[in-house]
Amino acid sequence: MANAIADLVKEGSAKRWPAICAAWGLVVLVVAGLWYAYDASRTGAEPFSYYVWWSGYMWALLTPAAVWLAWRYPITAANWQRRLPLHLAASLGLTGIQLSLEAYLGWLRHQHELSTGGALRHYFGQHTQISLLSYWLLAAATLFYRTREDAREGSLHSAKLEAQLSAARLEMLRRQLHPHFLFNTLQAATTLVHDDADRAEEVLLRLSELLRVSLHESEGQEIVLERELEILDHYIAIQTCRFGDRLHFDVRVDQDVLACAVPSLLLQPVVENAVRHGIGSHKENDTVTIQGCRQGDSLQLTVCNLTSALEMPFEELFGRGVGLATTRERLEQLYGKGSASFRLRNLQPKGVCAEITLPFRMLPAETCSAITEATR
Repeated sequence: MANAIADLVKEGSAKRWPAICAAWGLVVLVVAGLWYAYDASRTGAEPFSYYVWWSGYMWALLTPAAVWLAWRYPITAANWQRRLPLHLAASLGLTGIQLSLEAYLGWLRHQHELSTGGALRHYFGQHTQISLLSYWLLAAATLFYRTREDAREGSLHSAKLEAQLSAARLEMLRRQLHPHFLFNTLQAATTLVHDDADRAEEVLLRLSELLRVSLHESEGQEIVLERELEILDHYIAIQTCRFGDRLHFDVRVDQDVLACAVPSLLLQPVVENAVRHGIGSHKENDTVTIQGCRQGDSLQLTVCNLTSALEMPFEELFGRGVGLATTRERLEQLYGKGSASFRLRNLQPKGVCAEITLPFRMLPAETCSAITEATR
């Protein structure tokens, strides 16, 4: 029984014991007061302390046994046909034991005025109902507490599993970017090997540096925007080496958002998509513009090109491209639906703009410094 009672003292429940003891003491006083008022209105009452003592004794005797039985054998919708008779028998048995002991103590106190049979008749006749009611009140309170604790633990367990699943899925989505980006960059370097060895070498050196940085920052999901732009600069240099004067990049990011938190490697797949569907698919020269600014409580990032066009609904595009689909899923996993968004729209007369909206949240200065030092 001691082990079962100890099960009630779970992590965090020790803080509730003062309130539980206070409630128990209040019940003892209420029962003592009712008992005192009952006797005072009929045959005369003993001092009030006498009733407090007897009430405390009764509840002290019933409480451990009733709580243990209710906790060890709870009544539920699935087992009530088996458990209800058990608790009925337990309530009768405990009441019989308690009242027999109570009658014996009463007989010892009034043995010159009360016979053994008279003591039994007196206590069983007047106290059976209150003893049975006490047992069922204790059992009901224990069942209520257990049900609430089970529901709370179930909710915490579900939340923990959901968080673990989200973290695992987020990490999978993050790492999906690396082979996707690596494949496309190596393909770009391959096209330059025979035509321009120096530019091919610069592409590979830039790729090496970008991979080094990516491996260092892969431990965290977020970095500051300033560091994200530094990492993106390696990718921009790779594509500039590949396309030469045909491709230009225009980065316009407000100074007051550089310390804002963003998902790591957020911009690279979006810029890559703008290059691939822009100059990578058309013969015209192109300019890719990257902008960042604050709009109220949000950080607004845009990546635009001037040569591509959406030829299908953007929802269908998300289903076909690894980079875009992964980026949107990462935003949903990190910030939840409604807190972040990723949209595509056509520009006039030509071009496509990708718009990313994130919650505006500044990282502490020490965090910014640690991230920057770790990735250099």
